[in-house]
Amino acid sequence: MFRLSRLVLACLMVSTSAAHAHTLIANHTPMRSAAVLEDVGVPNQLVTETDLLFQPRRHPFNIDDFLAEQLPHWQPVSEAIMHWSGASGIDPRILITTLITNAPELEQDITLDRISELKLLQAIEQTASTLSALLYQPNTQTSNATLGHATQALVSTLHSPSDWQTWQTWQTRYQAWFGDQKPLGQYAISSRSLIAPPAGFMQWPWRQGYAWIPNGPHAHSGSGFPLSSIDVSYDWPQWGGTTYSVTAAHDGYVTVLSRCQVRVTNDNGWATNYYHMDGIQVRNNQWVGKNTKLGTYASQRSVALCQGGSSTGPHLHFSLLKNGRFVSMQDAVLGSYRIQTGRYSYDNDCRYTWLTQTQTGNRVCLWRRITNP
Repeated sequence: MFRLSRLVLACLMVSTSAAHAHTLIANHTPMRSAAVLEDVGVPNQLVTETDLLFQPRRHPFNIDDFLAEQLPHWQPVSEAIMHWSGASGIDPRILITTLITNAPELEQDITLDRISELKLLQAIEQTASTLSALLYQPNTQTSNATLGHATQALVSTLHSPSDWQTWQTWQTRYQAWFGDQKPLGQYAISSRSLIAPPAGFMQWPWRQGYAWIPNGPHAHSGSGFPLSSIDVSYDWPQWGGTTYSVTAAHDGYVTVLSRCQVRVTNDNGWATNYYHMDGIQVRNNQWVGKNTKLGTYASQRSVALCQGGSSTGPHLHFSLLKNGRFVSMQDAVLGSYRIQTGRYSYDNDCRYTWLTQTQTGNRVCLWRRITNP
């Protein structure tokens, strides 16, 4: 009779309860046909991918100053905008313009009652998640289609995408508010730049010398591609359990996105996102070195999900980006381990996804405790 070891049994129990540890809100908005959008006159390059991507180091955005001047009644939701921009990877300027275009009444300077604020919070999360889901959806256009994929994703998110006045209103409003600080038509990202980070650049996002447990690589949203993220925890406790210090995986500048989310961006374009945080002890634009403590991962569900969302227990949701785009962790080296991402989000089958110890060449399955050297 075949018997599983205690370690394997423990891994199976943990992976069953926490394999899908993180999800954004589901997207139910379909991508509109490029041919249909072209027929109604949507410009081929209304926006580029770089226009949509959030790069806080290259294109900083002071949301407090903007809201104070343009939308003072939105100040109660400022954190939500920055939080979901970080989690989805969508520039907050794009998000704000899309929200107002879809609901022009939100521009009226009236105090938000509790119901209106809750509806706006829901719209922020939904719009950011939809834009992100469509942007990262595989490009299935036929060879004779000329409409840019980013334009197709943006216009599909608008409530009346076939009405030329809708996208024209969006363009006019964006240019009026943000045309000076981040003009539309930003250059496209070269595919050659989307390679793994240089060896030795990154460590695991916990203190050197300690051993934590990573789960299967997955998309930043919890499903789909690219497999840009991985969840890590010291021992995968239940809510209320003891949690531990999160550290910067590399050198860079800090962007505090919310009470529970931080990004660190290096001037070489590589960045990492840290979500489900608590006790953040760094500040915006602060330079941090590799292994600098950023805070801890949250013990309480309400803190880990400071702006809503879904999570099964205390852990750090750690993501890799290049030039603002979530990119696959395939072949990324964290500390002394190279990542093999697997077939799909949260693939925990060691035949398809594993870590390679770069010094010995040994394979290590996910859900095993590994040391950050």
